[in-house]
Formats: sequence, C-alpha cells, structure tokens
Amino acid sequence: MSEKYDLRKIKWRSRRGMRELDALCDRYLANHFESAPNAEKDLYLTLLDMQDPELYSLLMHRAEYPTPEIKALVLKMNPDLLDE
Repeated sequence: MSEKYDLRKIKWRSRRGMRELDALCDRYLANHFESAPNAEKDLYLTLLDMQDPELYSLLMHRAEYPTPEIKALVLKMNPDLLDE
C-alpha cells in the first residue's frame, strides 16, 4: 500500500474529537477503506479536509451532497439515518 493510503496515518487523521464523527470514520475504515478503489479512498481523504461542522452535516444527511460520488460515500459511511 502506498504512503498516501497508509491506514495507520489515515486512522490518526480521521480522529475528529466528536464521538459521532469518530464512530462513523472508524466504522468506514474498518469495513470498507482497504477494499475501496483508489478513487473512493481519495474521496474519503477529501472529506477529512472538511471542517467538523460541515462533515457532520453531510454524514448526518442534513446537507446537500456536492457530487453523486460524495453522496455514495456518505451513504456507505452512514446508512443508518436514511429511513428517518
């Protein structure tokens, strides 16, 4: 695996200090990241560049999705709230 996708570093970078974000990021990393295509991994890394309130709104399905790819990733990260 390349340095860019070093899971240990990405886990550290994924720590947000907000319980809900940490749980969703941890679950995605544990269940999907390693088997994801590079384009999805890059998209996840892009999400990590967001500020916590913006990322929280996306992951809680309270904000509009900027692209269909981001929507697909967010739905993979947090499918639980779709039925509410």
